Amino acid sequence: MAEIDIQNVRATIVREMQRHGMSRRKLSAASGIGETAIRDLLERTANPGIATLNKVAAGLDVPLEMLIGSGQVPLVGKVGAGGEVAYQEDDDGVEMVARPPNAVGDIIALEVLGESMLPKYEAGDIIYISQSRFAEAQKHIGEYCAIRLRQGGTYLKMLAPGREPSRFTLRSLNAGDIEDVEVEWATPVLFIMPRRSR
Repeated sequence: MAEIDIQNVRATIVREMQRHGMSRRKLSAASGIGETAIRDLLERTANPGIATLNKVAAGLDVPLEMLIGSGQVPLVGKVGAGGEVAYQEDDDGVEMVARPPNAVGDIIALEVLGESMLPKYEAGDIIYISQSRFAEAQKHIGEYCAIRLRQGGTYLKMLAPGREPSRFTLRSLNAGDIEDVEVEWATPVLFIMPRRSR
């Protein structure tokens, strides 16, 4: 997996700062990160973390993909046993993967771990989803989605109706269903890049 082109990231940040008439101090305040972190990003850091880049993109009011380049998307987490998504929590550096062909918009990627999701997904497959999180889960009944539950936890499962109108069941090929849960948001799988294609 590729790392981001830090020189391109820096040039984009500086260009957007100029466009918005922002100093480093103003960008720090707008993004919620320290001035030292902004300085390091613009002068020192070779591989900034996804959390930092997300905050800077939000502070500049631009999509993350504008900072990291349109040919790649951030790998933000892993999905494994039971279909639960483990998002990258640290800021040690963002891994980048190729953008799916003809894909547009704010896209993020998840990597499949282990074999618990066979035969649908294999270990090493990259799953692409929209970074926009759709609150209206009803639209995605019957689709494989990244699904955030109201009580916490994000899963990669097929969305099915629950027993009550405002509840849903999350279906899996190799694990038990998660039944009658409230869904905060659901966003469908847009593309799968098999490990053998990378």
